[in-house]
Amino acid sequence: MDTSVGRGVRPTSGDRLEGIEGLRAIAAGSILLYHTWIAASPNGGWADAGPFTRLLPDLSFGVVLFFTLSGFLLYRPFVAGILGYRRPPRFSRYLQNRFLRIAPAYVVILLATALVLRHVLLRDEARELYSGGVDDPGRLLAMVLLVQHYSPSTVVTGIGPAWSLAVEVVFYVLLPLLVLGAAALARGDSGLTRRRLAVLAPPIGLLAVGLAGKAVAAYAVPPVTPYAGWNADWHSVIERGFLCHADLFAFGMVLAVLKVEIEHGALTLHRLTRPALALVAVGGYAVTAMATGVEHHLSYSPWNTAMALVFACVLALVVLPTRSGRRPFLTRGLELRPLVWMGVVSYSVFLWHEPLVRFLNDAGVTFDGTRGFAANTLIVLTCTLVLAALTYRFVERPALLRKQRVREPGEVPQEQVQAAP
Repeated sequence: MDTSVGRGVRPTSGDRLEGIEGLRAIAAGSILLYHTWIAASPNGGWADAGPFTRLLPDLSFGVVLFFTLSGFLLYRPFVAGILGYRRPPRFSRYLQNRFLRIAPAYVVILLATALVLRHVLLRDEARELYSGGVDDPGRLLAMVLLVQHYSPSTVVTGIGPAWSLAVEVVFYVLLPLLVLGAAALARGDSGLTRRRLAVLAPPIGLLAVGLAGKAVAAYAVPPVTPYAGWNADWHSVIERGFLCHADLFAFGMVLAVLKVEIEHGALTLHRLTRPALALVAVGGYAVTAMATGVEHHLSYSPWNTAMALVFACVLALVVLPTRSGRRPFLTRGLELRPLVWMGVVSYSVFLWHEPLVRFLNDAGVTFDGTRGFAANTLIVLTCTLVLAALTYRFVERPALLRKQRVREPGEVPQEQVQAAP
């Protein structure tokens, strides 16, 4: 194992939060397993995973976990600034760091999969999706800029899961505007209550926008069949866009407010807080899993909003302190070295795996059946991790080292801490 990958680089603001890389690893691994299940079998059908088959549709919720993490991690330093606990990050520095985090690896992996592997998603003359290489420079440029998802003729083309990256980019750009609005609400009043309400306004606003977007997708621009959000139509443009997923960032942002207040001694957790969070997480997932099928996932269904709440509770159990002061059991598990390592390279894992699934299937090295699914998972995971480690080492890490560090007052410098999201 490359120790430079295992250590990573500093986050751009504050100290590293334990357990975050482990959660990223789980999110990326679940999406990899999901796409292996639905796309790796040579017969074209979804694989039979035996008794685990009924659990596999829920793996697509890994995308919701990524959105929850983004809302929490990116909003947190701005919350601390508005509440007066530290100097807020500069927007120019924040946007530069976001660019360095996502653009280099995305462009390299897109070019590799579109021009070398020749297995990205495209639409034929009938606007049906198929896997192939890109020969049109204009089409390739649209994929580089992530704007293909705004046209019915090209929506969800390119690297399959990267539609969610386009959603993330909108959140990255919108966040400074939300922060400016929150700062304006807090201005002119030194009262803590008003400032708390101000920092809660952006997540409340995004929750409202996302639910409204889901209503638009369901009723104003309905699909041809229920939950058909992958077609070449305006419904799919809305369903695969930020408007329909804005609410999935909201609960992570609320947790960011709670985390900042606890860190600075303004709030103390009740002894029943952690049991309540665990109950909501387990109960919420159980109800959501029973109430939904694969067609509901990542769609305009409000059950996705419920799953974002579930993940925010899980994240809270990881990052919030215990009353005893000891690391939470869940956090200790997420700090296992293999999970941390995979979490560091998870962005490249997320981008590489789906084109690799289609490439390996087309090359005839995948198998049918339950044992075939296990073999396919091992093959896809191995190939993906090798390429992800190389991409991290030679593309992501050099870019991350150019990110501008914001040191908090009293912070002790550390040479090697994990990468920011």
